[in-house]
Amino acid sequence: MLLSLLLAAVVIGGASVPAAAFSEPYVFPPTPSAPYPMERSVYRPFSQLAALLASNETVFDPTGSLSPEDVPPTTPLTCGYRLPGTAHTVWCRAGPPLGGYVLVPPRPPTGSIVYIHGYTDAPWFYSTYFRLLLTTSPDLFASVRVVVPLAPVYPDQRVAGAPPSDYHVWHDPTSFITETRPAVLNASDVAAVEAILRNDRAAVDRLGLFLSTRRIEAIISRERRVLHRACGPRCGDGGGGGGGGRVVLVGDGLGGVMTTHMALHSRARLDGVVSLLGFVTGARLLLNEPEAYYRGRRGYDVELVAGGDDQIVTPPLVEASARIVRRLLAGMASVRYTVLPRVTHTSFLPGREMEALVGVLRRFLP
Repeated sequence: MLLSLLLAAVVIGGASVPAAAFSEPYVFPPTPSAPYPMERSVYRPFSQLAALLASNETVFDPTGSLSPEDVPPTTPLTCGYRLPGTAHTVWCRAGPPLGGYVLVPPRPPTGSIVYIHGYTDAPWFYSTYFRLLLTTSPDLFASVRVVVPLAPVYPDQRVAGAPPSDYHVWHDPTSFITETRPAVLNASDVAAVEAILRNDRAAVDRLGLFLSTRRIEAIISRERRVLHRACGPRCGDGGGGGGGGRVVLVGDGLGGVMTTHMALHSRARLDGVVSLLGFVTGARLLLNEPEAYYRGRRGYDVELVAGGDDQIVTPPLVEASARIVRRLLAGMASVRYTVLPRVTHTSFLPGREMEALVGVLRRFLP
């Protein structure tokens, strides 16, 4: 009875105050105004995006695995013009959901790579990466769109050996990096790393992962529509019926962590998920609570790729992640683990390393 009277008092009292009197949501108890500690900025105006992509600043290698002379020069992008050295044209879109750019092929598109970049304060540097990729096998990519959304900005982040900077990242990985990764690096073998991941109690940025998942799903859906308009049934069923070409999700580093998360949680219609130098996050919850991820058939393969000389995301970490993902997706998707010799965490340089990456992508593209 008392509860009913209190509810009635709230309704009656609220009715007597004009709605315009509330300038902000009421919070009880009162709390001081303070920013969310990992406040994120996602979409920038077109002018800022164009200026960012046109940068030719020198890239700092926080991993220390490259000497200065081994860092390739940047490749500035100009919206509306070709990516230098390739036949692909740069198409920029500042607003949601893309907030990035598309490399549009010279031929009508039959496939799309949605590329989820890694943890970086220099997202423009990926233009050099794509220039090397596209020129390694121009015939393979002649009808493939490369879609590159830019991750949200986490301000004033710190990386060992570098001053604070604004880093682009799809979710906050701080807890894993500071609490779990040291144990992984000291583990004796893959089985030991797998045990660490299975019992990992590091905090997981579930909100960041959720928001990035929904954004990437919207990008994938848009690519489906673009490919269907471009080639329709002649491109095959795209893994889900109705024609329209193939859409492959590819991630690098912490972008690979994001694509692995997508493979476990998303119902997006894809034709493959490739995690380059990435790993699984939140494994303990996923293994202990089956309802925590999507338990339906995928209709595509998942491949986790390690760099043989990677000292940041080591091969045992990638292999242990592949074992866990394989168990989680048993009967729902085929999961493959691949090691690319001589590849470090600074991604791929011209020559055999880039050719090895192209060999992986050939398994997924039309």
